[in-house]
Amino acid sequence: MGKTTLAQVIASQLGLEIIPEIARQLCKSMGYERIGEIPDQEGFKHQVLSLQIETEEHLVNFVSDRSTIDCWVLWQRWNICTAMTYDTESYYELARKQSTKYTRIIYIPPLFVPQEDRFRWTNLDYQKQIDRLVRMTLYEWGLLERTCIVQSAKLEDRVKEVSTWLTNR
Repeated sequence: MGKTTLAQVIASQLGLEIIPEIARQLCKSMGYERIGEIPDQEGFKHQVLSLQIETEEHLVNFVSDRSTIDCWVLWQRWNICTAMTYDTESYYELARKQSTKYTRIIYIPPLFVPQEDRFRWTNLDYQKQIDRLVRMTLYEWGLLERTCIVQSAKLEDRVKEVSTWLTNR
């Protein structure tokens, strides 16, 4: 049990709405099982970021399964061999600007191999790349002060760790 379960438990404890993983929902609403099946990848990435921001702005207080930080990190990873463009800079600025509104960020690094669900990538090298990009983004965007980097592998311990961190903030 990973990020989604922890987000659900924390949202319930705090009495906040949870924003589910936007990319997964959008992909399914478009009739695809996997992101890689979507023909317009760039358009999809923009749709995910726009919908994430729109949902966050509508709710104001929330727990989100993913965030604009994730949008940017995945943009970087998926476009790893593409030169920086004006489109990339625009995407970066939208994601970064929205992230400045986050009061608390909970980051769960890869502590175990995620279960295959035919949607996410479970390759360990990929997981390490994403972890490195998340940590670099949190640092570059000045978000480390408001970030809890979860250390516990068991759900009960994660809940306690995050609850303690939130209480002490």
